[in-house]
Amino acid sequence: MSSTSMTSTQISETVPATISSAISSTISSTISSAVSASASASAAAEAAEAASDAWLKTRQKLNTEVLTQYAAALSALIGVFIIAHWLHFISVQLGWDRLRNPLFFPFIALTRTSRRLLVRSLPGFTSVGHAILVLGYVGLNALFSFYRVDYSQPTNLAARFGWMATGNLVFVVFLALKNTPLAILTAYSYERLNVLHQIAGYATAIYMIIHGSIYSAYFIGAGRISVLREDVVTAGIILGFAMFTSVLAGMILRRFNYELFYIVHVILFILIAVTLGLHRPSFEEDQTLYATVIMAALWFADRLIRFCRLVYNSVNNEANVYALPNGGTRIVLKKPLSRARPGKHCYVWLPKIRAFETHPFTIVSSDPMELVINTYSGFTRDLHRHAMQNPGASLKVSVEGPYGTMPDPMNFDKVVFVAGGSGATFTFGLAADMLQRMPENSRQRIDFIWAVRKHENLTWFTQHLDNLRTHIHAPRIALKVHLTRLSQSPLNRDSSLERPSASDSSTTDLGPSALEKGPDYIAVSGPASSAATRYETDREDKDNMQDLDIPSASSSMTDLPVIVGRPDTEAEIKAAVRSMRKHQRVLIAACGPDRLTDTVRNVAATCISVDGPAVEVHCEQFGW
Repeated sequence: MSSTSMTSTQISETVPATISSAISSTISSTISSAVSASASASAAAEAAEAASDAWLKTRQKLNTEVLTQYAAALSALIGVFIIAHWLHFISVQLGWDRLRNPLFFPFIALTRTSRRLLVRSLPGFTSVGHAILVLGYVGLNALFSFYRVDYSQPTNLAARFGWMATGNLVFVVFLALKNTPLAILTAYSYERLNVLHQIAGYATAIYMIIHGSIYSAYFIGAGRISVLREDVVTAGIILGFAMFTSVLAGMILRRFNYELFYIVHVILFILIAVTLGLHRPSFEEDQTLYATVIMAALWFADRLIRFCRLVYNSVNNEANVYALPNGGTRIVLKKPLSRARPGKHCYVWLPKIRAFETHPFTIVSSDPMELVINTYSGFTRDLHRHAMQNPGASLKVSVEGPYGTMPDPMNFDKVVFVAGGSGATFTFGLAADMLQRMPENSRQRIDFIWAVRKHENLTWFTQHLDNLRTHIHAPRIALKVHLTRLSQSPLNRDSSLERPSASDSSTTDLGPSALEKGPDYIAVSGPASSAATRYETDREDKDNMQDLDIPSASSSMTDLPVIVGRPDTEAEIKAAVRSMRKHQRVLIAACGPDRLTDTVRNVAATCISVDGPAVEVHCEQFGW
């Protein structure tokens, strides 16, 4: 072996011992320092990660506590209405408002003074009471959105908004339940909660948008855009867009095509529920998955109950459909619906017209089960066309329900029914049910006011009008039918009974109607409701009012007294209340669009007094 091929051992051996020792010491020190630095860095990283985990767990625990407190606050708000409803129910059943006992006077004074304010209409809201409820809901959201938030980190606020969005989403689903427990615990069924359902939906969408925007800006600014491509974040992005699209469809699409909106709404909700679960997929790390499961379970259970009812009520059930003049359709079902009461509404499935849709209509009569429907577009248009082409046709049918809450007319000494157009489906039903339940010695009185635009519409309720006029209690019924427009009917009519118009036109227009002033209308159970109506304002001048006997298409109605002109709703209601004694009770029930219900609410509010009769008002005004 050559000298240039010496091994390292051989080289080390030629180096002096002192130099070798120094080199070894230096290498050992360097290695020790490197190992120590690496260990320190690793320990620091582990400590930082542990601190971050502890901070995130602390924030999660705090947000969980705040969301629990928010849920408790919402429950307390609902509890106030439950307590108020049952106190009122007990007072009516025990007759406290009929007693002049000084012990009950403070309670009566307080409730009537508050109701005098709360039942009044308010622009943008159903009533002042409804506005206070909405403000309470908004106030709770504002409070818990910023309560105990650490503003040192912008993502803390984003996290809080995400939790609030989750909590509100569960509340949105709860308010949308057709079989809501609130229908039993309070005087509010699902359709009366629909406005709050919409507002809660808007709030949820706003929370989601802010939540996503803050997180996106934070990660992009920190150079961590890769985080936005993670699966859980992608699911959250899809969730946000689905929620935004759902709200946008509710604001725009439902005004033009409700049936299409409903389909889109359901599909988007399923997508929202799935992506919310994927966005926070763990029960242990993030408890929002519990909220997702609760929300989905509520929705599925409600759908299952409704589906089972449809299947059960479809067995051996058929319906005959009849076309009525001026766009009306009558449906008469073979089988009655359990617990059905006139004035409530049910969902109808007619697979011949729409195989995968159910539509809500007001129940006019429960034995036999009868529905009277006005024609607009979509389902009602196709149904009316089928009834015209196949008069009396028998169709496979099913119904589910009934839905709706209202005061029991039998608890009142006088009931004032006010309706416009096909809104009479609600009032005729209640009146017929009331007459059926009244004993022979009953002292109750009924004022029935109905305003209709065209004479042909009177034939929609021929049988019900005859019932009011020929019933044993007919002397206790003040029936007032107002015809707001005269038209030459092709039916056999005695022209001497009508005053000639000033022109040769076939129609006598008695002034601008709500229909002519705008396209807005209210459907009692949605756009396809049988109680959708347009109502003539009762505050315009009534120069042309006159009493005429105008015959209808039915010979049994040739002597029906019809008042030509718009009813003075305010004067009628005030007169009805003034005719009652202090210990008696009056119910004012109305069905129609905003202009009608606003008038009824405001007039009823002025009639509520501490030393007068007890006055209650119930308005069917179901919008979507």
